[in-house]
Amino acid sequence: MNSRSAIAVSGKTFRAKNISQTVQKIVISPIKEMSILADLLEDEIGGGKVISFGQGIPYFDTPEHIKQALRQALEELETAKYTLEPGMTELRVLLAKHLETSRNIVHIVPKKEIMVTAGCQEAVACALRSIIDPGDEVLLPSPCFASHIEQVIQFGGVPVHVPLKEAEGWRLDIDECEKYITSKTRAILFSNPSNPTGAVFGEQELRDIADLAKRHDLIIVTDETYDFLTYDGTPHTSPASFKDIRDRVILCGSFSKKYAMTGYRVGFAYADEGIIDHMLKVHDALTICAPAISQKGAIAALKGSDESVKRFSQKLSENRSMMCVELDTISNFFEYQKPMGSYYILAKATHQKFQDSFDLALRILNEAHVIVIPGAAFGPTGEGHVRFSFAGHPENIAEGFQRLRSWIEKNF
Repeated sequence: MNSRSAIAVSGKTFRAKNISQTVQKIVISPIKEMSILADLLEDEIGGGKVISFGQGIPYFDTPEHIKQALRQALEELETAKYTLEPGMTELRVLLAKHLETSRNIVHIVPKKEIMVTAGCQEAVACALRSIIDPGDEVLLPSPCFASHIEQVIQFGGVPVHVPLKEAEGWRLDIDECEKYITSKTRAILFSNPSNPTGAVFGEQELRDIADLAKRHDLIIVTDETYDFLTYDGTPHTSPASFKDIRDRVILCGSFSKKYAMTGYRVGFAYADEGIIDHMLKVHDALTICAPAISQKGAIAALKGSDESVKRFSQKLSENRSMMCVELDTISNFFEYQKPMGSYYILAKATHQKFQDSFDLALRILNEAHVIVIPGAAFGPTGEGHVRFSFAGHPENIAEGFQRLRSWIEKNF
């Protein structure tokens, strides 16, 4: 495999003239590329004929109490204006209370330690741009979220992939992780619960990471987008709750999945005031502020009932069970570790009649008309796998796997 880009592997060449060397090194996340390719395919086969197990977009609508607040916001003059650059004060206060309750973080100063961003991804971008210089290394427990790789490269850093132990449910070996640290290592970045593996790092694993960060003076950047979504009683813990490393953790979060607000692009970061001060400079240069209407939606989300979140979690738990049953019907082709969080399964292809994971994903798209994400998008340890999202409608899960079974029977 010579590229991390599904679009490049499919045959597209990219302009190099007048394009920066840094940008030439990064790719659009293959998570999004597969949807772009599917959109082009539907020009040939007809719109709406591709089923997606690709991008993690929950099939639910935004809860009604949030939509009502958004309608009201349209009638308010300040909705059309910039907000305070770090975010609306009311939202930051609510976020502080939310973190104190859900993460057991105490004594948060909302006006100094919380900033509102255009999605969690911008929060991670502000964090990385604030803490790394060209040539600095960032540890990525791998397989990792595809966009984290590109963000590190975009800011001149070097992603260092630390292999997770697949057979043990994608666990982190902290002793092995320490072997990857050099004089250039500045941070460790991971999602918890994990995208793409569905693993959930427990309190002891996070404690080990915290101690590692202290020994080597590292910053921990944690993407906690799926904090609400764990299964079988698995608890979610944030390293930001460990008092002894409060000054070296950047917690990044999102409203996208928890409240079915992916299109509103609103997230947040919590960190030590000294770090937030610098992240705000990056945020200002990138976006000025998160959209006012989206922030008002986020306020409504935090002030309203959490019944919708419980309902979403239950439906996604049912989807998880359904997808595991469906994968078991093609166990001659895929094997997998049952996810304990998020809504992804990174399945290992046991059949070898394909060049690599990009070849496999593109064949499934073009021949079965189903989107899956090539595992190599998530780093070298993802090769040989494809990622399935079970955030879609149950009917689509059933239909998608019927297509996969037919495709496997026909070709293998």
